[in-house]
Amino acid sequence: MDAGYTGTYGRLKVLRPEFLSTSFMDELQQKSDDEFLKSLSSTSYRKEIDAFSSLYRIPDLMEVVINAHMMRMIRSAMFALPNSAKQFISSYLSKWDIENIKTILSSKVLGYDIEHTEAFLMVERNIPVGTFSGVLSRSEYINMISQKDVDGVVSLLVKYGYGTIMLKHIEDYKKTNDISGMITALDVYYYNNMINTFKFSNGSEALLLSYIKETIDIKNIMTVIKAIGEKVTNVSPYLIKGGTLSEQKLNEMASKEIYALKNYIPYRIDDAFEAYKEDQFASYFDTALRREVYRKYLKLFESIVMSLEFIFSFVLRSEMERDELRTIWLGKYYKISDERTDRLRILKYIEK
Repeated sequence: MDAGYTGTYGRLKVLRPEFLSTSFMDELQQKSDDEFLKSLSSTSYRKEIDAFSSLYRIPDLMEVVINAHMMRMIRSAMFALPNSAKQFISSYLSKWDIENIKTILSSKVLGYDIEHTEAFLMVERNIPVGTFSGVLSRSEYINMISQKDVDGVVSLLVKYGYGTIMLKHIEDYKKTNDISGMITALDVYYYNNMINTFKFSNGSEALLLSYIKETIDIKNIMTVIKAIGEKVTNVSPYLIKGGTLSEQKLNEMASKEIYALKNYIPYRIDDAFEAYKEDQFASYFDTALRREVYRKYLKLFESIVMSLEFIFSFVLRSEMERDELRTIWLGKYYKISDERTDRLRILKYIEK
């Protein structure tokens, strides 16, 4: 056992009460826009609300507050990590570097200005950052969002692994104005890097490796579902290697119709298929799949104290709370029905 886990465990245990309860989030779902912000101000989110209220207005304010709070919680998990945990946690958290790059690329395609783009990034003190992985600095994020087009962003990132990967797809983008090739390449790079940096240190991390493989399965299943909608039967170029579902099986799934997938998907997500019948919204499947995987692993990770799994469970909780709050807020702001909002919530159901 790495002695460094003891201090990290103690610090995170003290911070756990800052997570919002499911009942509190249920109450938020019933409140008006103004009451939502006021209620959230009575929690640990007050720090972010005070910091950003003078800089942003609703709805961007809520996006920034929720993202920044998640960042603060995760940074607490990152502080003084034991050496045996650093490489894996850093590679996992590079997802936010990649999500920020995707946001910036999309904003260039859509012609959004800097201020509009910035509100959707992980931010701290009004500066967009994604420095969990230690690869991209704040100044580089500022440079990225200041570029006039996709070419500029890619060129700026060539000195990092991200830019080299995207360069392979730049000509396709110029012909089609479609950045999906770049997005897929970033996802493949992320998952490959995470698996390659995974190391056993305490002997218990086989559980964590299983979790990673199942998250890859979710990504690939969603690729299949989207491919069925687009009538694409060969999904091999879009798949991420390393999951438990074979390429052959995933291609077979892509040749079926949506409702036939119930017999192929290794999770019980009947509720998603029922919801899709009423309202053909593919996110129901993504939510249901993630819900099942979180339900399977989260409490197990939390039960392994003074370990990499416990630290990882804190990171997951922070991300899940961010997603839950964002779902509730967007449902409220855009007048989405409570029924659809409930179907897109995760924490509410895994904590039952």
